[in-house]
Amino acid sequence: MSGDAKLELVWGSGEQVFAYGIGQWRTLQENVNRRRLAIGAPLVGPMDLLNAVKANNAWPDDVRDIIRIGLIGGGMSPRDAHLELTQHFDGTSPLQHMKPALVILMAGLAGPPGASEDGAKKKTPASLKADRSISD
Repeated sequence: MSGDAKLELVWGSGEQVFAYGIGQWRTLQENVNRRRLAIGAPLVGPMDLLNAVKANNAWPDDVRDIIRIGLIGGGMSPRDAHLELTQHFDGTSPLQHMKPALVILMAGLAGPPGASEDGAKKKTPASLKADRSISD
């Protein structure tokens, strides 16, 4: 996400804030690739991980880390993020968390939906039309 851009998403116990800055990306890459190094699997980068999540083919612990690290980046304490995952991820099907993980990763790579590269809200054609009608 660019700058301090945050993504608000309903997940777990309610509306949560997620964010990925460089620190979160580094943590995610270390965690994801540590597991792969341990078994001799190929290392993955952010786009590889995004494609795996998109294809519903990501490792469950990778999906868990995407969500946990995004929560911490969004301002949740590591302890509270752990509790949130323990209550709402562990013991459930990883597949049900693929879509939220995909949205969180996409927002981390390209910014939240509707945000431009500078973090400003993009205007949709409908909002442009509304702006014109106000000024006319």
